[in-house]
Amino acid sequence: MNQQAIIDRPDREDRAARARIDAAAKLLRGAKSDVSDDFVALLFGRAAPEDLVGYEAAELAALAREAWAFVATRKPAAPKIRFEQPKGSDGEHLKSISVIEIVNDDMPFLVDSVMTELTERGLAPRLVVHPILAVARDKAGQLTAAPSEAGRNKDEARESFIHVHVARIEDVERLAAIVHGLEQVLAEVRRCVQDWRPMVRRVNEVIQDLKSNPPPVPVDDIAEAIQFLEWVAADNFTLLGVRDYTLTGKERDLKPMLETGLGVLRGGDVPVLTRGGQVVSITPQLRAFFDEPKTLIVTKANVKSIVHRRAYMDYIGVKRFDADGNVSILVPTATLTKGINEISLVEIGPAGTRPVSQYSFAFDPR
Repeated sequence: MNQQAIIDRPDREDRAARARIDAAAKLLRGAKSDVSDDFVALLFGRAAPEDLVGYEAAELAALAREAWAFVATRKPAAPKIRFEQPKGSDGEHLKSISVIEIVNDDMPFLVDSVMTELTERGLAPRLVVHPILAVARDKAGQLTAAPSEAGRNKDEARESFIHVHVARIEDVERLAAIVHGLEQVLAEVRRCVQDWRPMVRRVNEVIQDLKSNPPPVPVDDIAEAIQFLEWVAADNFTLLGVRDYTLTGKERDLKPMLETGLGVLRGGDVPVLTRGGQVVSITPQLRAFFDEPKTLIVTKANVKSIVHRRAYMDYIGVKRFDADGNVSILVPTATLTKGINEISLVEIGPAGTRPVSQYSFAFDPR
């Protein structure tokens, strides 16, 4: 049995946790369950011992049995969420908890994004485990073999399995609202990860365009903007989205080019700026930016990210000009991954219309 996940310390809680895992697996074998011998350890082996020892072996066996049934099928390229109340007949401790389970393609930002969403909704986790599974499924999404702990084999299919215990919730409407919130978070995470490479390419294209077709601003300012964007692209920011905007009309509003959106700005007019509680397309600070001999602007967006960290994104804008002198702007949104300050959104204005974006760096999007 794979018990390496629990640190081998001569501690009473560690020993008790190992004993409960062994006893739960023995109960499932005795009941001739179809749960694989290693699954209890795979599921709970990395749990904090102090959280695990509050459960009896029979309760862990019941939780593992339900988790096994939940993992058994999953549609490709889509998360599967379960928010259930364990049967009170399976153990006294289970009467006081609800269980949230999410099985999904393995990707960055899943646990921190999910846990932040639960915290925002007033849920305090009592136990959290996150095994990464190596799985084999048929075309219908059914497991064809027992899952195992994922290793470093690049050819294996990897799935994230998040298992969380919170105080019991019986309110059906609240349960549905929490599941809906988790669905939105997971969809945003997937868009950011899927579009990571295209967003990085977009930033690098802007850098090359600034070098080959510099805007009519001081050379030193262009050089500084290029240096900053290169620093952004060097894994110092978590980019969340990118989209192009054009400056239009007498009021000089920024009009998004919806088809250019990537990441969280893909599909639909996602707002990134507000003023006085109202969504706006441009702020006085941005209007002033277009009149200044500046290439780049960095400012705080008024919208919080639901990916990675629940923080206000930073707004990075790069001014760009077409052959007729018309101005457009590219806007990426991002969060800083290195350093003290945080930058969440970037706008860049290039020749012709370019997208406004949010980007994510510093992870390997599998």
